[in-house]
Amino acid sequence: MKIGVVGFGLMGSQITQFFAQSRFEVIALDVNEEKLKKGMNAVIWGRFGLKRLVEKGKINEDEMEEIVNRISTSTNYEDLKDADLVIEAVFEDIGLKKEVLEKISEVTDAIIGSNTSSISITKLSSAVKSPEKFLGIHFFNPAQIQKLVELVRGLLTSEDVIAEVRELFSSLGKVPIVVKDSPGFATTRLGLMLGKEAMLMVQEGVATPQDIDIGMMLGYGYTMGPIETGDLVGLDTRLRIYESMYEMTKDPKWAPPRLLVQLVDAGYLGDPSVRPESKGGVYEYFGQERATQVLKRLGLRK
Repeated sequence: MKIGVVGFGLMGSQITQFFAQSRFEVIALDVNEEKLKKGMNAVIWGRFGLKRLVEKGKINEDEMEEIVNRISTSTNYEDLKDADLVIEAVFEDIGLKKEVLEKISEVTDAIIGSNTSSISITKLSSAVKSPEKFLGIHFFNPAQIQKLVELVRGLLTSEDVIAEVRELFSSLGKVPIVVKDSPGFATTRLGLMLGKEAMLMVQEGVATPQDIDIGMMLGYGYTMGPIETGDLVGLDTRLRIYESMYEMTKDPKWAPPRLLVQLVDAGYLGDPSVRPESKGGVYEYFGQERATQVLKRLGLRK
């Protein structure tokens, strides 16, 4: 089975790494060689990349080389023609996604999935020639580690396609859930509300980012608190999702917090260990140590 990934940025590189580690041949596409090189660097040298796995003794150098050799890169959509599954992983912009999906659909009869966390799968399906073979495949950051994958059934998605993709991910150790197409699906809808309330509390001076996250981690069993999660996902990504949700629903509850807008405007795009071009995330702006690191020092997290 051959996998295509279109969009070799933060999520696309993680998805590519996941499938290559799962012993699939992967063709990764982006608009130029610079972006492809940056994506490969993330696969090898990134925070969750292959070199880290070597350092931790989870794979050896030979195994890393085998994984890298399963990945090929291209700027030509024609190279997707032999793929069995193609995942579109460009950023959250409906116009861009539809443009990319149309190009994918022109060259392959494969099942096509969109890695979107909020945009309507039914709307996106208008860009493909076989909407019954199109679905949402929402990975979670970091995609090569997180077990959850959210499969989104559009109005025209075939039940057989949902079943086939669900079986594939189950066989690869993921835990797929299936949801109907609605704004924010299931996970984003809940996660955004928690993230917004946490950001509003920081904005209002109710508590520090660190204390909010520790409260959720120790009080409610979260692996990572909502502020640190936002830094990891990317503040600019979060902002685009809030804007998308507000545009789709016109409900003011989805309007982005003022602090989030200001941080992104000022160049704070998220955790700099994931986004090197970023000035930092909420934690860097407020000059605090991340809650996960605090709890590790206290022996409360591995």
